[in-house]
Amino acid sequence: MFAPNKKHNPNVAFCVGDLNAAKPLLTGLCDEFMKLNINLHVFHGFTSCYDGEPQDIAQTNIYNLPNYDMIDMLIVAPFYLSTDTGVISAVIDRAKKAGKPVLTIGAEYEGCYCIKPDYTTQIELITEHFIKVHKFTDIYFISGIKGEPVAEQRLAGYKRAFEKNGIPLDESKIYYGDFWEKPTVKAIDSMLSDAKKLPQAIVCGNDTMALTVMIRLSELGYKVPEDICISGMDGIAEAEGFVTTAKIFSAETGVLAARMVNDILSGKKQNTDAIEPINIIYGESCGCVEENKSINFSKRHALFENMYDARIYSKSALRHTQELANSGSFDELNDRLVALMAKMWVKNSWLCICKDFMTDISVSSIDSAEDATKSASGAVHLIGYCEQMCCPVRYIDKTLVGECVFDTEQMLPDFYNAADDSKVILYSPLHVRDNTIGYLAFDFYPWSNTIHVLNILTVGISNVLESVRRQNELYAYAKKVDELYITDSLTKLYNRRGFFRLYSDYLNNPDKTDCMIISIDLDNLKQINDNYGHSEGDNAIVAMAQAMLSTKADGDVCARFGGDEYVVFGCCKSEEYLNDYVNRIFEYIEQFNKTSGKPYNVHASCGSCIVPRNADKHIDYYINAADSKMYLNKEKHKRTRMLHLPDAQQ
Repeated sequence: MFAPNKKHNPNVAFCVGDLNAAKPLLTGLCDEFMKLNINLHVFHGFTSCYDGEPQDIAQTNIYNLPNYDMIDMLIVAPFYLSTDTGVISAVIDRAKKAGKPVLTIGAEYEGCYCIKPDYTTQIELITEHFIKVHKFTDIYFISGIKGEPVAEQRLAGYKRAFEKNGIPLDESKIYYGDFWEKPTVKAIDSMLSDAKKLPQAIVCGNDTMALTVMIRLSELGYKVPEDICISGMDGIAEAEGFVTTAKIFSAETGVLAARMVNDILSGKKQNTDAIEPINIIYGESCGCVEENKSINFSKRHALFENMYDARIYSKSALRHTQELANSGSFDELNDRLVALMAKMWVKNSWLCICKDFMTDISVSSIDSAEDATKSASGAVHLIGYCEQMCCPVRYIDKTLVGECVFDTEQMLPDFYNAADDSKVILYSPLHVRDNTIGYLAFDFYPWSNTIHVLNILTVGISNVLESVRRQNELYAYAKKVDELYITDSLTKLYNRRGFFRLYSDYLNNPDKTDCMIISIDLDNLKQINDNYGHSEGDNAIVAMAQAMLSTKADGDVCARFGGDEYVVFGCCKSEEYLNDYVNRIFEYIEQFNKTSGKPYNVHASCGSCIVPRNADKHIDYYINAADSKMYLNKEKHKRTRMLHLPDAQQ
C-alpha cells in the first residue's frame, strides 16, 4: 500500500480510448493543470479502435494500471472512452471502491461529480438562430437514434425552439439518420421525396450527419447556403469553419474540469454537477460567415500541415518498427529500443514490460517444451499485470538511465518525482491480441503531433517483442528436440549419434590432446530383468550411468550405445589417470550396491585404451580395441562370478 505523498503535487488519472478526438478537451485540461500544479496521468487504451475483438481485453487492461493509493482522483469522458458501458463502469468502479472522487464529463454516473453538456439548449439556440436571424419557419430536423438519450435531448432542443417562438411543430419534418452517414443519406433522400421541395434549413443532430447532408445535396446539384442552410452539433474538426455547430468537450470544458478537480481535492467543491459552457460556432453552412479565402487558406494550410506531419511520423514509426524487426534476441532488441527511444521527442520515457515476459525459456522435455510454448514463456495477463515490471529502457531528462525492476503498483520507477517532473504522462498498452506485454509511458502534450505516431509505435514494439520471444521459444524447443535426438532418454547420457557428433568437434579442435576410450558393459542384466522385472533392469542401467556421470570431468563424453553398452571418451593425462578414472567408476558402483537395498548387485566389465592426439585411425578402431579388452574382462568376471550367481537370482 502506498500512501499519497504530501510533498508532491496531486496526481489525477484520465482514462481515454480515443485520444485524437479528446485532444481539445485534454489541451484545456493540461494547460490548466500545469497552472494549478496538478499532475495528469493519461491511460490510453485505444478502445475506440476495436469492438468485440480479442485486442479489447489487453487494451482495457491499461485501465487496471492506476493505483488509487497513489492517484488522488479519476476523470472519465465516457464518450471518448468506449462504446462498451461495461468498460466505462469498470473504470469508474475501481476508483470509487478505492474511495477516490470521480469526475465524469458528458454523462452522469451515480456517486460521481459530473460536467454535463446541455445538448438541449445548444440545439435550441442553433434552431432559434435560423428562426430569429434568418427568419426561417420551414426547418427540418435529422435526429440520431430514436429513443437514445443523447439523441432525444438534442431533438428536445429543436422542439423547444419552435414552442418558444410560437411556431407549430410538424412531426413529419423529423427524420432519423442514426448519427451516421448511410442512414443519413437515406433520410435526406426520403425527405426530398416527401417534401417535393427543399426546406429552408435542416438542423442535424451531429456534425457527421450535417456533413453527409451537405455532400449529398451537392451531388444532387444544390448549393449550401444559397439553396438551403445546414447546421450540426459537436464541433468536430472536419466541420470547423464550414458547419454552424455547437462545440462540446472543448478546451474550455477541459479548463472547467481542471478547476473542478482543484476545488474537489482542496475540499472547496460542494456541488456535484456543472454545465459545460455553451459554445456556438457559426460557419459557412448557414451563410452567417461569408466565404473568407484567408480563413479557408489558413484551414487548408493547417489541414495539409497535419497530413504532412502524419505522413512523416507514420513513415518514421514504420521505419523504426522495421529496424526493431531485425532483432534476433532480447539483448539485440533492447539495444535497438534504446536507440529508438533516444530519438523520441520527449524528455522522459519508460518502456515497462511484465517481468515474467522476459523470463528465460527453459524446457527439460517435450512435454515441458510444449507447456512453455503454450504459456508464452511467461504468464498470460488478461486482467491486470504481473506483480513486477522490468524497465529495460528509460530516459530521464533525455539521458539513458540503467535498467531496473519495480513493483507494478508503483506504475513507474520513482513515481512521485517522475510525475512532478513530467507534469503529464501518457501510458499506452503493449500487447499482442489479448496477452498484455506491458506499457510505454512518456511525457505527453496533446497539442503536439504525438498522437499520429503513437498507435503505430506501440503496435510495432509489441509485435517485435512478441516475435523475438516466440523466436526464442522456437529456438529452445528446437534445442530440446536436438538434445533428445542425441540423448538417451533413460540415462540422460548421450546416445551413439551424440557421441559421434561430439567426437567430430574434438577432431576439429586444433588444441586437442591425448584421449581415452573406456568401454563398459553391464554384467548379468538379463538375469535382473528375468528375475526382478524390466523396471529393476532399468534401475541397474541408470545406476551405471550415474557412476559414469559422477566420475566425468568437464568435456568428457559419456554415452550409452544401446542396451547394456556404454562408452566414455575424454582427455587423458596418463595411464595412471585412466586407471584411476575406471577405479572411481567402480567405487561408485560398489557403494551403490551397499546402500541400494536391492536384492541384486550391479556389476560391469570394462576395457580401455588411449587415443593419441595425432591418431590417423578412425575412432571405431579404438572403440573396438577397448571392447576387446572389455570382453576379456567380462569372461574373467563370468568365471569368477559363477560362485555369486545368487546375487542375481535370489
